[in-house]
Amino acid sequence: MPLSRRHFMLGTAGAVLSTARPGLAWPMQALTAAAGPNWQPNADLLRNLPRLLELASVPGLALAIVEGRRVWRRGFGQAIEEQSQLVSEETVFEAASLGKPVFAYAVLRLVDSGVIDLDRPLYDYLPIPDANNPRMRRVTARHVLSHTTGLPNWRQQPESLNPSSDPGTGFSYSGEAYFYLQRVVEALSNKPFARLMRDQVFDPLGMNRSSYVWQPDFESRMAGGYDGQEKRLDVQSAIGRRTQAIALEWAKPLNEWRYEDSARAVQLVNPQWPALPLYMVPNAAASLLTTVGDYARFLTQIVAPPDGGIALAPATRNAMVAPQVRLNSALHWGLGWGIQRDEHGEVLWHWGANNSFRNFVIADAVNGRAIVVFTNSENGPRIYERVIVAVTGHDHPAFLWI
Repeated sequence: MPLSRRHFMLGTAGAVLSTARPGLAWPMQALTAAAGPNWQPNADLLRNLPRLLELASVPGLALAIVEGRRVWRRGFGQAIEEQSQLVSEETVFEAASLGKPVFAYAVLRLVDSGVIDLDRPLYDYLPIPDANNPRMRRVTARHVLSHTTGLPNWRQQPESLNPSSDPGTGFSYSGEAYFYLQRVVEALSNKPFARLMRDQVFDPLGMNRSSYVWQPDFESRMAGGYDGQEKRLDVQSAIGRRTQAIALEWAKPLNEWRYEDSARAVQLVNPQWPALPLYMVPNAAASLLTTVGDYARFLTQIVAPPDGGIALAPATRNAMVAPQVRLNSALHWGLGWGIQRDEHGEVLWHWGANNSFRNFVIADAVNGRAIVVFTNSENGPRIYERVIVAVTGHDHPAFLWI
């Protein structure tokens, strides 16, 4: 089957573990929005969420709301339907593309420390053969973080990186570009990527339940994924367990894997897969595993007033939230984040969609608040949009972009 950001089949690395249940119709009535200055879940939302999960054919959901440095978080529904295992704030989800803003933040920290320049071509740092062409030799970290490299989302077969347009001239969402930047910062820092992320973001923020590679303690807390017909479809957890076994065989922990280890492991995970970034872990664009509480810790760094610690320099933070490319009259892209501007103000946003997980985050840095929703179903947008509207009090143009 053709592969994309949203789907790819595991072959022998994973399995569909349950039969489908008939899909249920989505109700037409809307939730009552919670008006007011604060983003808080109202009583109607909390009372109705279990029923809405059933009607939307979504097994489970985790929700966190940030107000300054205060965090409200809670799980709803089933993490694993077959075992009647409930979602809690400790349940681990595939964050999917919500890992991109976390990686972008780490890159911007490296900018502040002088390790990398936003506007120096990445080829100057890491002249890999796949990037040896005129357009790729001009691609910078700014282009990657703003999705203006011209690269496709993912290569489908081994071939050179080939932008379809000149870097910086238009929006082209690309996980492939993020992976190239991942290789660059790994080389510049001389640290394996997973350890670099722990040093730059996870440990300073106390995100002890987050990793771009599988951790043994995820086993009892990992949410199962479900497709649109509620069939079990696990991807990152299946890859994670297999790579963990390979790491034990190699006597090299996953946190110490570099690009060469990830590439070598691909066909050991599934002999049918080519050694392309789409199938590799760790992967800055797609392989983050985390809890809603941990992700909320990251969001407090985005929306709370800077107070030292790992805060970005003012100029770097301003660059992160400044529009780099226009999508439409309401939406732009900054460095690692989408930017939404409408009659309700300006917020940062991002979606996550890997196989059977669907997630969404909105961060209002001006008012110091944020909301993130994780779901373990392809049907997740049916419900996360309603939850976000109920909490923020209005609809969001970003929902229409996905």
